[in-house]
Amino acid sequence: MRALFAACAALALSAQDAPARLAAEIQARAALRANLEGLCDDLGPRLTGSPGLERAQAWALATLRRQGAEHVHLETYDLGRPWHRGEARARLLNASGIRLSIAQWGWTEGTKGVVRGDVVLLDTPTLAAFEAVAPRLKGKVVLVKARPRATPEERRDLDGYRARLRKAWGAVPFALLLIPSDKAAGLPDMAGGPDFPYRARTAFISAEHAALLQRLLAKGVVPKVEAELGGGFGPRPVKAANVVAELPGSEHPEEVVILGAHLDAWDLGSGATDNGAGVVAFLEVMRAVKAAGLKPKRTLRLVLFSGEEQGLLGSKAYLAAHRSEAERIQAVLVMDAGSGRIIAMADGQVDAWAEALQAVLGDLPVEYARPGGSDQETFRNAGIPAFSPQQEPLDYGSHTQHTPLDTVDHVVEADLLQATQVMARAAWGLLNGPRLPHVTPDPAR
Repeated sequence: MRALFAACAALALSAQDAPARLAAEIQARAALRANLEGLCDDLGPRLTGSPGLERAQAWALATLRRQGAEHVHLETYDLGRPWHRGEARARLLNASGIRLSIAQWGWTEGTKGVVRGDVVLLDTPTLAAFEAVAPRLKGKVVLVKARPRATPEERRDLDGYRARLRKAWGAVPFALLLIPSDKAAGLPDMAGGPDFPYRARTAFISAEHAALLQRLLAKGVVPKVEAELGGGFGPRPVKAANVVAELPGSEHPEEVVILGAHLDAWDLGSGATDNGAGVVAFLEVMRAVKAAGLKPKRTLRLVLFSGEEQGLLGSKAYLAAHRSEAERIQAVLVMDAGSGRIIAMADGQVDAWAEALQAVLGDLPVEYARPGGSDQETFRNAGIPAFSPQQEPLDYGSHTQHTPLDTVDHVVEADLLQATQVMARAAWGLLNGPRLPHVTPDPAR
């Protein structure tokens, strides 16, 4: 009897001590930097639909198998025609005649040769305003000052609004569309995907060069621009894939906590902060749970999504394929905001979720916030508890995200280590804590 009591006490102590054991295992043996360098320096850019992403997926599969994960596999979905980048160049033909800093918008057709045109400024905050001026944009190089945004009434039917917006943009025979970058220090930005309104002849221009064109226009000088965009699409549709692996639960293996990070990355940099940091952090959480000999009650599943940058394509495909088990998803944790320290967790604006998070996170704040901007949106929109951390921004938003500076040099390893430990603690608490309710999201939030 004493032996039984001792064994039960040891099990109870082990369960209580599990977060500390995970933190210690990560502190002592994490391979965050090595994995990040392998992913970003050795393999490089990982555009969805490209050989680069396929190589990264093979690397992730091998890493997970080596760490002892189970059911390691790829799950495919239809991507459509893959996109590739070509050369992008532009210059002024008058005024100073300088070369302009541009980068072709992703998932758009190129110019199919050199185009020339006069620059006009587009300042249309509503779709109705854009439709009114659209006929005057034929053959122009259109510099966008304000893009149409949905009005409160249009937001009631966002699908209809977006279809109308795509049709309106597609009908304009402009020579070139220039979107000013939001990044600092002359850096380009990047975006694009099948559901974006831009279909062809669209590029980001540095904030500084966009300002130059506006100054010329303000002085009555019409800038004349020559440009060429060489990117475009492959000849036939292809499949994309998500990497999936798990550690089965000991008591409720049918219930799942998902760790989600997107393995794809824009190709201007090597995708270290967006989202190599999230990928290697969650690879480490999986490794640490296995290495520490811990047996969670629920199944821990890692999903490395593709297509996040093109509009959450991978997570949407994953949820569609796993719709029958959606009710058994306990929670989803997504990390996709760089390598900074975690300073709080977003609760999804659901009180019951906030209470569960606070119970497992201890002193770390839980903020009343909707976790947006990445794959957690897919799950939250379906009523599934989905969370993401609030991280120290570092230079993520201003310099690295979607730019050529997204490299390993901008990852702060000590901060990433802390973030990994916090996410391990959150995952363990959700794996073993009370069942979380699924809640229909409030569309007004």
